[in-house]
Amino acid sequence: MASINVNDTTNQNQLAASRPLPPDQISPKSVVLRIVELKYVFQRNWKLLIIIVALGAAIGFTYDLLHKTRITYTGTIMFNLGGGSSGGGFGELGQLAGAFGLSSGAPDANIFVGDNFLIYAKSRPVIEKTLMQTDTIDGKDTLLVNYYIRHSGIRDKEWEDNDSLRAFYFKRAKVPAEYTKMEQLVMSDIFTRIGTEMAVKQPERKSSFMELSSFMEDEKLAAAFLTTHLKTIEADYQKKQTKKTREMYDLLTSRADSIARKLTGTENSLAKYLDQNQQIIVAQARIQENKLNRNSGFLTTLYYQALQQADNMRLSLIRETPLFTIIKPVYFPLYREVLATAGLQIGVACSLVLAILVIFLKETYRSIMRAQ
Repeated sequence: MASINVNDTTNQNQLAASRPLPPDQISPKSVVLRIVELKYVFQRNWKLLIIIVALGAAIGFTYDLLHKTRITYTGTIMFNLGGGSSGGGFGELGQLAGAFGLSSGAPDANIFVGDNFLIYAKSRPVIEKTLMQTDTIDGKDTLLVNYYIRHSGIRDKEWEDNDSLRAFYFKRAKVPAEYTKMEQLVMSDIFTRIGTEMAVKQPERKSSFMELSSFMEDEKLAAAFLTTHLKTIEADYQKKQTKKTREMYDLLTSRADSIARKLTGTENSLAKYLDQNQQIIVAQARIQENKLNRNSGFLTTLYYQALQQADNMRLSLIRETPLFTIIKPVYFPLYREVLATAGLQIGVACSLVLAILVIFLKETYRSIMRAQ
């Protein structure tokens, strides 16, 4: 049996104990030493840390005092589009599904289809039409754009340093072609601000319901803007969707009116001719009388046909007119949210990061000087 060398065993244990750890491993001893070292670093620099953090907190607190707390009111209207019929495709259901992006196949060029409707509802022409509407607020008929200027907060923020804009108001409702240079500037600023104060979305992907929301600093303004904007979208939508049918209806109505004028003239001529030729029995006179009777009867038939066609087109116009059904109207009181500034929190966080960086640079410089 071979004997075991005690000295070899001892040497092997010593080598194993003195063997360094791999670079990717940390020993418990090194962790403890680092913690103790951080303790000494904090003891040397705690005053500097407190001073920098206190300075950042003071700056953030001052910012909070100088900036007022903002209060917003959020209103929501949920609606559904339906009631209009159109030819081709799947009829009314196909049009309704396509208006909210539920249809399949290639994208439709219609501005009311899919995501186009969401963009259209927030477009500047539609919003300007809404702002130029008159609404009854506090028992007074008020131009919505003027009420927005007074109560939205735009005068105290965007126009704070411009006295001309702060005193501006629209004297009457106008179309964009009638805007002055100042009115164009005002409407541009208002549209930019409203773009951050409203949203149009589809609550559920499988649902055809749409949701129009606004979040403004005045409760009555938020509610009035929602209801007026939905009415504007509905009127503009119906006008565009039934444009061809309305043109045909106007054409048939104009044709019926033209035939009525000719029929009236022919009947007057016939009556006048009969009054002047009651005792005449000449065949030539009878021919003229028959001619006038024939023209009168023909025009009467055409007139009745034109009236019938116009009535049919009017019924078709009613059938094709899409309807906005309000599922959930605006309910008072609106949701109130207080948006306070976070200057103190941001100041403390930034100053803490700055303090750690300063202490790190200081300790690095200290270690370099000690090594020399």
